[in-house]
Amino acid sequence: MAGKLRVLLVEDSEDDAALVLAELKRAGYELLSERVYSAQALQDALSRREWDFVIADYSMPSFTGLEALKLVRGSGRDMPFIVVSGTIGEDVAVDAMKAGANDYLIKDRLARLAPAVERELREATERRDRRVAESELRESENRYRGAMQEANLRLQSLSSRMLEVQESERRHIARELHDEIGQALTAVKLHLQSAMRRCGPEARQPLEECVLITDQALDQVRNLSLNLRPSQLDDLGLVAALRWQIGRQAAASGLHTEFEADELNERLEAALETACFRFVQEAMTNVVRHAQARNAWIEARRNGDRLRVSVRDDGRGFDVAAATREAIARGSLGLLGMQERVGLAGGRLNVSSRPAEGTTIVAEFPLRFAPPRARRARRNDNAGSSTAR
Repeated sequence: MAGKLRVLLVEDSEDDAALVLAELKRAGYELLSERVYSAQALQDALSRREWDFVIADYSMPSFTGLEALKLVRGSGRDMPFIVVSGTIGEDVAVDAMKAGANDYLIKDRLARLAPAVERELREATERRDRRVAESELRESENRYRGAMQEANLRLQSLSSRMLEVQESERRHIARELHDEIGQALTAVKLHLQSAMRRCGPEARQPLEECVLITDQALDQVRNLSLNLRPSQLDDLGLVAALRWQIGRQAAASGLHTEFEADELNERLEAALETACFRFVQEAMTNVVRHAQARNAWIEARRNGDRLRVSVRDDGRGFDVAAATREAIARGSLGLLGMQERVGLAGGRLNVSSRPAEGTTIVAEFPLRFAPPRARRARRNDNAGSSTAR
């Protein structure tokens, strides 16, 4: 492995330095060397040139090998450092190795010098290669994380946009059902009732059946419209919409519910109101379908700059970790969909449950209020919709 070697000698004896260099030349090294024997000279040499190796005498009149070792290591350079001494005790050798020396030699056994230099140069090369590989790995990991973060941001943006489009379509279809189909069915009912008043007894029963069918269709249209997008959410705000939705689900299921909420003096952003409403709607649907609960407690509390919404029941509970694994395996939207919707609104979801101990689901959202212009636009939009109805 002999070749060019830039070696820095920390040695006060010119003769000893010559012996070290002669041993290295005998091993086939082409040398570029410099001899120093003070701290200042060592620092100057380190600043002038890059060195492959440092060989230092352990004991000098005004400078020691350990002091030289400290300066070299303090410079941040990873270069092999061998301590050479006329006499060195075992304790001194151990201290030198602990301080960062790569090896130590006795001056009258310099035959070990060339193999030691070759070994340490090889290990230094391996360390440099390992650092390069680790640096490239870190850069690759950083690029991968950056790409994944960008992909996640794009996916979140896409998911958020899809939810916005979904809610917009829900709102549009709900109004079409209420305004167009609802009004058409109401007109049909009025004409049927008018025909009943003018027809003979033989036609009355069929017309009554038609009126009954129309009433049922009107109820279905009304329920479809409310399920798609309740007008209370757009017209009256989050708290009123939650109170209406909870009461509606409780009446349909026989579940006893208690709802407490802090009144909000300002309207929240539409996306935040929708996320909160859908969270409670989904949580209450899960309580009715799966919890076998008798009671449910729902709260919406303002805590500083955050809104905390919780749904708690006294039902049978479940193993959260097992349910999450099963949802992932089956591709079920349940908890995962709820968690995604809350996350897209900037919130955090926490589910606490144990078998036979009920369930508590808490969503915390950052409070974001609708700007005045958006509130005016919402009122104008609702006014137009009310006129159409």
